[in-house]
Amino acid sequence: MSYRHILLALLVAVVWGFNFVVIKIGLGEAPPFAFAFLRYIFAGLPLFLFIKRPAISIGMLIAIGLSMGFVKFSFLFVGVDLGISSGLGSLVLQSQAFFTIILSLFVFDQRLTWKQGLGVFIAFSGIFFIGFEMHTKSSLTGLVCVLCAAFSWATSNILVRKAGPLDSFALIVWTSLVPPIPLLIMSYTFEGGTETFIRIWQQLDWTGVGCILYIAWVATWIGGTAWAKLMRLYPPSTVAPYSLLIPVFAFLSGWLVLGETVSLKVMMASSLVFVGLAINQWPSRRQSSVASSNQNASLDKKAA
Repeated sequence: MSYRHILLALLVAVVWGFNFVVIKIGLGEAPPFAFAFLRYIFAGLPLFLFIKRPAISIGMLIAIGLSMGFVKFSFLFVGVDLGISSGLGSLVLQSQAFFTIILSLFVFDQRLTWKQGLGVFIAFSGIFFIGFEMHTKSSLTGLVCVLCAAFSWATSNILVRKAGPLDSFALIVWTSLVPPIPLLIMSYTFEGGTETFIRIWQQLDWTGVGCILYIAWVATWIGGTAWAKLMRLYPPSTVAPYSLLIPVFAFLSGWLVLGETVSLKVMMASSLVFVGLAINQWPSRRQSSVASSNQNASLDKKAA
């Protein structure tokens, strides 16, 4: 990767890592379903009139929107609201990589490599120890919610893969139109209905507005589009390891901004998850060689 694109990958990791702190702060301004509803209103409505709909069926668009948006962020926001820390939530959410591998075994009939199997075993061992350490705390429910969010993210990965090559920014904008209605229904059912939105409107300050706009525009539009660009320019095995920095920046920003700390046992268990992710995502010599050859061939073809 060029230095410019390395810096871009680092920027995405910082943006997405800090996003968990923003979520934590934003949930102090609005309850989870209402907060997620506002996020998608700002992410989708301003642009869909000017962006062409991606070339997929309405059914597939709705399925991706529900799994990537409604289910994933409902569970994630509820999990964070129940007490799971910013850094830990970011780390556990990365288990989507392993859920994606597991689902791929059934959907695409792929085989599990020994490296993937080892990474899955180590990472989920870490998650098991985190859950065991948190079993007496209310945030155990938050941990389970974040795991459900990770599984939903993995499901959306499979759906996007089945949909074929798409314009990533158009997909983000148009799938953002799907979650608002079910999120609004959930908010009205569980969070107090109209009174909740009246209270949010009356109490919303610049902090709350900033959180909503950061998640909707910076994390979703800028982060998502930049990551998709890197994925188009380089092999996934080259880009994916940079996602390992997301929990690092989430832990760091959670400590600096929110004063969050975790116990030594949870930190050691978190290290197992990080090691499992590293083993799974870091390319082998053979993968790096093949990826480099393919990239050089592509560049030669363009030059010709």
